[in-house]
Amino acid sequence: MTEIRTSVVIPTFRRLESLTRAIDSVMAQENVCAEETELLVVDNDAERSARVVVERYGNAPIQVRYASEPEPGVANVRNKAISEVRGRLIAFLDDDQSAPSNWLAEMLRVYDEHKSAITFGPVETALPHENQLHERYFKKFFSRIGPEDTGVFDEFYGCGNSLFDLDQLSSDGPLFDTRSNETGGEDDILFSKLDQAGHKFGWASKAPVFEHVPESRLRLRYTLRRAFAYGQAPTTICARKSPRDIPGMAFWTLVGVGQAGLFGLMSAGMFAVRHPDRAFWFDRTAQGLGKIFWFGPFEQRFYGAHAR
Repeated sequence: MTEIRTSVVIPTFRRLESLTRAIDSVMAQENVCAEETELLVVDNDAERSARVVVERYGNAPIQVRYASEPEPGVANVRNKAISEVRGRLIAFLDDDQSAPSNWLAEMLRVYDEHKSAITFGPVETALPHENQLHERYFKKFFSRIGPEDTGVFDEFYGCGNSLFDLDQLSSDGPLFDTRSNETGGEDDILFSKLDQAGHKFGWASKAPVFEHVPESRLRLRYTLRRAFAYGQAPTTICARKSPRDIPGMAFWTLVGVGQAGLFGLMSAGMFAVRHPDRAFWFDRTAQGLGKIFWFGPFEQRFYGAHAR
């Protein structure tokens, strides 16, 4: 039996149509060895709603497997994937993403060249329709733009469209911090630790995926809440270190005060004149506020029980 080298992982929760699109895009990958590749769908729905989708791919060229993680939470479902995969390389694809046919081959090519612990690729926004209010902002918000060139860099990104080398990711416990089950940011915490340990990160500029944004997320109410949560990340990371990084927490809080004050004033002016790009300034203000109000009742919960 051929050894599995690469496991493509799609964590999912009650997005059956979107999940089907993501799986179909993996099945359409070119220039990869199907016998050395598997697709693992990890279902975070206790009712196992994604199983019926996975069962449609019983005769697919790439083996498709199903795993259930009934305990709600984004860290839980990713940790379940780590425990279930057969490959030492894991390519994470979100269930609202789809990949062009050269995606996996290009990610593996960049990994083979640089051997980074984590390799990231771009994310391009796919909106359900054009010519809507704040379109430029939404396209930027849901995208990931990195260096133009492929290579190794200090900067890290999110888990969607990333390739993990498990041999370089030793851990005494769960790889992803379960305290982030409902808030997200479990990937930022992991990547921050790797950064501090001296790891560099690969960037595959020619391996983009598409982020298919549902209509329900094309609202400032949603994106500004996410922006607030993104702003919380650096302060939260400092707070969760052992021991706590008090100087780091103070630094990021002060940065937040400056950002909230400056960008808040700009936002007020942009709102007053109804500037078409005002959402960008609202976003920066929200991120600044997140650096200040990162704790307790201000935590933003998007996953786990709150996704239900």
